Amino acid sequence: MRSPWYGGPVTAFQVRQRRSIIVAAYGVFAGDSMGWFYSSLTNSQNQTTDLLTHGWQPEFNLSSEVSSISVSDSWCIATSFGPDCKILHFPLDSTTEDIRVSRMEGHVACDIWTADLRGSRLALGARNQLVCIDDIANRATVHSLPTYSDVFSVTQENHVIYTGLRNGGILRFDSRTWGSKGDPLLDGLFTQPPNSITNLRLLHDSQLLVSNLDGKISTFDLRFLAVRTPLKVFTGNVNSYVIKAPIAVDPPEEFLLAAGQDNRIRLWSLRLGGPPLAPNTSNTPVEFHGLNLLQHHFAHPVRTMQISEEAEGMTLWVGSGSDVFKYSLGQHVPAEYNF
Repeated sequence: MRSPWYGGPVTAFQVRQRRSIIVAAYGVFAGDSMGWFYSSLTNSQNQTTDLLTHGWQPEFNLSSEVSSISVSDSWCIATSFGPDCKILHFPLDSTTEDIRVSRMEGHVACDIWTADLRGSRLALGARNQLVCIDDIANRATVHSLPTYSDVFSVTQENHVIYTGLRNGGILRFDSRTWGSKGDPLLDGLFTQPPNSITNLRLLHDSQLLVSNLDGKISTFDLRFLAVRTPLKVFTGNVNSYVIKAPIAVDPPEEFLLAAGQDNRIRLWSLRLGGPPLAPNTSNTPVEFHGLNLLQHHFAHPVRTMQISEEAEGMTLWVGSGSDVFKYSLGQHVPAEYNF
């Protein structure tokens, strides 16, 4: 599936899935480099080669690049990058609420790189600080937590928020004690020399997946916060300067996909680590109409990736240039990979 529109390149993307007995419907949201926030509605009965049924509806322009899109049960939240950054609140279920846009004053936050929405709490990765809003619906208190380096990645679970920094640091914050400083993790492993943290992802309840600006990808045991030795190292990723180099993990947390600066996507076993799975293997699990995704060279950098579950199996969404591609990943990963 290719889904073009008339704005700039795709910079953010999110899928919201809603299932019923009859059909699985999907709210699909995208943002571009020109500041446009789009929505679309599709369902699992569409053929994978079709464009989205209703096309892309431009909803609002945030005036600068859309840097992130997050979805909860009730809201879709989009952020913009720059000194005059904005937060767009898009209601998902209410027929009475309209789109609401709030402006972040420069002294509160600017340059929002990323965001993570969990329930009603929104965590923003901004210039030199983490900004948290406890209740996004009621515009509750805004907490500004200094990190002394730009926050490129953020993820949260329960009351704990993890931030990955431009200087290579990883800090952990506790929402129950907002006044405290962030706890540094991994004993500064990636700070000397600085190796920016581009992605963070929580896995298997006690693991942290970390990707770096130089292409390194590794997992660490959160039960031993000062240990610098990774549990697994994933080799073969290609990057040296791209900050927005996306990764994606399947819902069962069995395999990892990462987009390199060479405009290719690679696949790893999360259990085995090591080099990527060979793209020329005949039964590699990721294929699309006979074209092996792992052999495909995109014409433009891949800026966004997300895996969703549909009636026919898992789907990978890829934002590259001004297109969103939809790939079927099949029902499951073949057993011979022993994930």
